[in-house]
This record gives sequence, structure tokens and C-alpha cells, in this order.
Amino acid sequence: MKEIIWKTVLITVLLFSLLILVPGAVPDAAAEDALPVYTPVTLKATDVTPIPYDEKTPYAPHEDAFLPDEGGYLDDTISVRVETFRAYETNCWCAWIQIADASQLRTELAKPYPSKSTSWADNISRKVKAVLAINGDYFIDRKEGLIVRNGKELRSKYYDGFDALVIDTDGDFHILTGSTEESFRPYAGRIAHAFCFGPGLVIDGKQITEFPSKMMTPQNKTQRIAFCQMDHLSYLVIATEGPEQRNSEGLTMREFSDLVMQFKPQNAYNLDGGSSTWLVLNHQKLNARTKKRTIADIIYFVTAMPEEASDD
Repeated sequence: MKEIIWKTVLITVLLFSLLILVPGAVPDAAAEDALPVYTPVTLKATDVTPIPYDEKTPYAPHEDAFLPDEGGYLDDTISVRVETFRAYETNCWCAWIQIADASQLRTELAKPYPSKSTSWADNISRKVKAVLAINGDYFIDRKEGLIVRNGKELRSKYYDGFDALVIDTDGDFHILTGSTEESFRPYAGRIAHAFCFGPGLVIDGKQITEFPSKMMTPQNKTQRIAFCQMDHLSYLVIATEGPEQRNSEGLTMREFSDLVMQFKPQNAYNLDGGSSTWLVLNHQKLNARTKKRTIADIIYFVTAMPEEASDD
């Protein structure tokens, strides 16, 4: 009888040890709050005229379409829902975005390339009439990469050291782990935007868990931001604070990858983090307001609804 009791105790201790020591044994253990849930919406607009990339964005956000308490934005052509939560003892934000047309996802530089000028992201956001904006990949700080913005190729120095994100003219994501000229060839003629940073965190539904490159400081606990695609014309931004902020520790790249994967995106791409992490709604920074730096470029979303249409 004593032998049976001791065996039972030993098995219980071993199982408890596995739950503590094995990564992923408790998938949601790092989430202090219930994570926000992806709930797609149906936009009223069914026939939106695309906004040419070589033209300025024509429509400003409708002030009455912003939701209370910095909760997002909703009109017939774009939905933005912002939620906060805590994970890994860190304050986090997520923004769900749906648009009616791929041309509502755009990019903007602080100054025309090849200028190395930087600016506050909220100022760039205001200039282009963004509903929501995030920081880009700070490509002006490096010489490598195929860089495309709003359909215009700015640089074509293929580089295998970074993952690339291609956003095609349909608004769909493609993450390339081998950023060679050959790897970009399938997307020739239909690249709306191409970024050189990364790494990819989720690629075609599969989580990436190994980050051998030290250039993105994978072991540091810091602010991080991911740009994700959930479905066609449906996106997610996840931003975290870091140790510079009160009550936040920040995340390593592996922790961030684990967190992002819990949202089950089709693809997720890491962008420039640290104090370059910007989540801007209605030209106001939502995250880490006490510490920020100027940046070279933003990714942003605009409305495609004319002013007069909002009065109907």
C-alpha cells in the first residue's frame, strides 16, 4: 500500500514539474488577462473606388466615427477596434483593422527618400489623414533590402540577412525568409509595399520559435510591435510596452512570438521596436506615452468615405 502511495506522489510531482518546465505546457499562463478575441465585422461599403498610390489620401477621418475612450473607429469603409490587456507582466495593446479596399493600407516617409530625416509618427499621421498608424521598418538606417512603398521601388539591394514582408496589391501578406531576387520574382508587378526587417513571427499559420540573428536583440525584454494579417483585408497590430515604462517588463522575441501566435494570425511580422514602437489613433500615441523617438516611416490606414457620405 505504501508503495502505491509513493508512486502516486512521484507521478504527481513529475506532472507538476512538466507544467512548470516545459515551454508551452500552459499556453495562456503568461496572459494575465483574457486575450482579446478576433471578431470580424461586415463593412457597409461594397463598392469602394481605389485610392491611387501616387495621389494624396483624399478623405480625412470623420470625427464622429471615432469610438469613445480611444476604442477605435468605424465608418462604412474601415473598422478599427483597439483593446488593452496584460501579458508577461507588461501592458499591451492590440488593434483590429478591417478595410473595404487594399488601397486604404498605405505607407508614408517623414521625407522623400533618400532623405534620412525622421519625425514624430503622430505628425506624419496627421499629414496623411490617417485613421490609425504604426511605425515601419526604419529602412533608411540600413543599406540592404528591397524597399517598396506605395507601389514605388525605392531600393533594390537584395539581402538574405533579414526576413522580408511583401504586401501585394490585393492587401495580402507574404513573408520571405530568403530575401533574394529569386524569392521576390513571384510577386513582380504586384508589390504594393516591401519591408526589410522582421523576423517573421508566424508564416502561413506556422509559429517561428528560433531567432538566430542577434540584430533584433531577441533575448532583450523590450517594447515590440507586430503587424499581422488575419484574413483578406483584415489585420491586427500587437504592441507591447517595455522596461522603460512603469509596471511593464517587456518581452523577448520568443515570448512575443508565443503571444502573437495565441491570436492565430495567418502571417505576423516583427517591426522596429524599442522606443520606435508607435500605435497612433486619431493622431494620438496610445502606447508608451512617456518615452518615444522620431521615426522615418509609418504604415497607416485611411477611410475611403467622402465627407458628404458621412452625413447620409
